[in-house]
Amino acid sequence: MADSKKFDAVVIGAGLGGLTAGALLAKAGWSVCLLERNFSLGGAASVYRVGSLTIEASLHQTSDPRHPRDAKHRILSHLGVLDEIEWIATGPLYTVRGGPLVEPFTLPCGFERASDALAGRFPDKSQAIRRFLSEVEHIHDSLWNLAQAREEHSLAKFARGLAEIAPAALGWQSTLDEVFTQEFAGCEELKCALGANLAYYGDDPKRMWWVFYALAQGGYISSGGAYVKGGSRQLGLKLAKVIAGAGGVVRLGRMANGIETDAAGKVAFVRHVNRSSGADEERVEAGVVLANCAPSVAAEMLPPAARAKMEAAFGKRELSTSLFCAHYGLSEPPSKVGLTNYSTIILPAEMTRFDHYGKSAALLGAAPQGPLPALAIANFSVIDAGLWEKPPILLSVVGLDRMSNWAGLSRQAAQDRRERWLDALLAALERDYPGLAALVTERVFVNAQSMQSYLNTPDGAVYGFAPSPPQSPIFAGFPRTPKTPVPGLYLASAFGGEHGFNGAMLSGAEAARLASDAWDVSRNG
Repeated sequence: MADSKKFDAVVIGAGLGGLTAGALLAKAGWSVCLLERNFSLGGAASVYRVGSLTIEASLHQTSDPRHPRDAKHRILSHLGVLDEIEWIATGPLYTVRGGPLVEPFTLPCGFERASDALAGRFPDKSQAIRRFLSEVEHIHDSLWNLAQAREEHSLAKFARGLAEIAPAALGWQSTLDEVFTQEFAGCEELKCALGANLAYYGDDPKRMWWVFYALAQGGYISSGGAYVKGGSRQLGLKLAKVIAGAGGVVRLGRMANGIETDAAGKVAFVRHVNRSSGADEERVEAGVVLANCAPSVAAEMLPPAARAKMEAAFGKRELSTSLFCAHYGLSEPPSKVGLTNYSTIILPAEMTRFDHYGKSAALLGAAPQGPLPALAIANFSVIDAGLWEKPPILLSVVGLDRMSNWAGLSRQAAQDRRERWLDALLAALERDYPGLAALVTERVFVNAQSMQSYLNTPDGAVYGFAPSPPQSPIFAGFPRTPKTPVPGLYLASAFGGEHGFNGAMLSGAEAARLASDAWDVSRNG
């Protein structure tokens, strides 16, 4: 084993959460070492090739960080990254069709435009629609104000944020289904128009926390969606550049395999090996460790006593859903056959109620037999994505999946089922967009097993923990935190915050803040 080197912070994992935490600490003057087991940066925010097809791993769009109240705006501005990336607006949030919708509906961005469009489509529910979206906007803005007040140490802004948070307090422990039912009763068409993209957050409105939905959907409606020109990998590269530019170390192909603690139980060292060979073990001294992974993955690296504490704190929490992605490479843009929206949601004909949404997740447990899952289509040819100017042009189809769907299958059986689902999904698209199938030259199917393998996330959980309502009241605080029961160890991933990419970056930023605060206390104590 090589002699150990000392760093103020060691980051395990180069997903957006780990990169954000590492960049913020490096910019603040900390010595940072980031270890990534893969040979690419960004985690799920990455681009890769299969054959001749370039695939965007999963970041089809994010809420536009150029908007001052977007969750990422302050982080990226502070790091000097915001204006170094070209953000491409993706237009309306989505167009949804199928299910209980008689006609397709397009949800525009901007609360006023969204409210007008929904009220125009459902005039008898116009008052309920405006009240509902007003509450979503208030929750989104009040929590933004609270975060800004804490960052600026402003008592006035903190007091205003508390005053504005009333809608969140009233429904703090409610599910999305409960709020939808309260506001819209049996108008399933309206519920589906408002929540068609549920798969980007979770899988079941009966178990989804209402405030979680308000934050996520509110962010999209407020700022609109955006795609990173050149692919989401550009964001990871820029964050890694901040670390390296501040004197930090970014090492790829290095797999962390142990976190040692000192006599007081605080993290002290991280061991890591060459992932390809499993050899060449090194040991680095760490003031703090920021784990860009699931708590269970971090726990496996810890000594027994610390591992038990992690299990007690996180072991019973429900994991989020997983996803499948069917990627098709086309010889010509999909607009040739009538697919002209960037984001299209297709609900299955069998889905007559919005609370049936989660049933889609079990369908991939067998070969296609008729019903199809709810599908989210990302049509990259509509924007100047910077990746598909020439064929094959990527068209991605996303839906809910579970690891249990693929349990017990041999590799060949799993591959056969993937191929059959690629056939079934393409046949469904062909019915809606005749001529599309003839354009397909490449195809790839990524399932929950793929998510687990590449992201090293338990059960392929792509959003961290399930967005379930908290058991504690609002004054107990936000139910997820990067804090762990192991001193000096923080979660810099979606498991320590909200959903997906925004959640991972916010968790990374909060982990960096907590580490800095703890360092200040120890220095001044």
